[in-house]
Amino acid sequence: MHVDKSSIQLKATITVTTDLGETFYPDDAELIATIRETANDGEVYARRKLKWPANARSLPVVFDLSRTDIDWPACLHIGIKTSVFKGHGFLPPIVDAWSGELDPTKGKLDSGWRVERRFIPLSERPVALIEDAGDSIARHLWDGSQALAQIIDDTISMETAITPLPLLEYVLVSATYRRLNAIELGCGCGTVGIALAQSIPDCDVLLTDLPEVDSLVAANIARLNPAINSKVSFHPLDWEAPLPKAVHARNHDLIIVSECTYNTDTLQPLVDTLKALVTRSPKAVIVVSTKTRHDSEAVFFDLMKAAEFTQDGSMRMPLPGLPGSGYADYATDVGIHVFHGRNHRLSLSPRGSDQEVPKAKAAIAAKNAAAEKVRTASKASDAGAEKNDEHGMTS
Repeated sequence: MHVDKSSIQLKATITVTTDLGETFYPDDAELIATIRETANDGEVYARRKLKWPANARSLPVVFDLSRTDIDWPACLHIGIKTSVFKGHGFLPPIVDAWSGELDPTKGKLDSGWRVERRFIPLSERPVALIEDAGDSIARHLWDGSQALAQIIDDTISMETAITPLPLLEYVLVSATYRRLNAIELGCGCGTVGIALAQSIPDCDVLLTDLPEVDSLVAANIARLNPAINSKVSFHPLDWEAPLPKAVHARNHDLIIVSECTYNTDTLQPLVDTLKALVTRSPKAVIVVSTKTRHDSEAVFFDLMKAAEFTQDGSMRMPLPGLPGSGYADYATDVGIHVFHGRNHRLSLSPRGSDQEVPKAKAAIAAKNAAAEKVRTASKASDAGAEKNDEHGMTS
């Protein structure tokens, strides 16, 4: 914000680029910029159209607010105009940007480097995540994390009739009737773990990464709108060091590894950390999500096999929008892979039972049980309505 006597101007610079900022959008695009309240359905104070020129690297945005009545604080929101790029879920082709708060009446003239992204999953509980708009890739939203969040959302909402990941489906669906303990390694912004805690009741998620993301993750946890009895916390974790007590003391049902295989120098420490976690929690299921950045990432799967992990299903999640041409931008989909350890046991009985069942059958049984619960509730509701009608009551 630039304030000079009676003149008030808002100036910003935006870009349309891939997740790691390597390729800029190559076509013309119409954008809408608004100055508005920070809430999704908040009042809009000023609005204008913007044109993104093909192959541009950035676009200046200027609002003259000298004669505009604004109830501060407010923010700048940039979205795509064309409806073909709109969509719910975690994977819209072009993601809107929401700036930090601005309030010239209190001297807050700079929104800062952080940008908020807002997603609407099938549960209709908005997920708000911020990322740093600078050059640190560790604090950006990555395509692989958004893809995994979408897979989890689809599975919990039972949007997929047949899944190539029955073991992951079993873990997620069984969480509808028992507590789920999850840990996310290399969480970055915390996309997957936070989305999980907003979708599943009675869920305890531990986000882990190097200390440099602490402030960003704390800000995203503060935006959490958790499902009932669910919670999220953060603890620093260096894969090259022994597990800290706070991590080692927990028992995990699900281990999330999202976009952690791009650096081949850290693959062996990552696998060693996974082995330590599974030794503590032999029933844990590992889900790995990765948008292939370079061919050398394939060594991760060799290391997992050497560590006696078993792969139990995989799938490819197509990415919307246009692939980039820069480094790490060529992939058009994300690979989702499920693993378990050598001593993994799966049971439909309460925790602690040694009864084993085939994994695919277990997943189907759990899914059918959840669906039957919904049907039973619906029948009970219909029966109640019929009873009320018999007595001349209006439901």
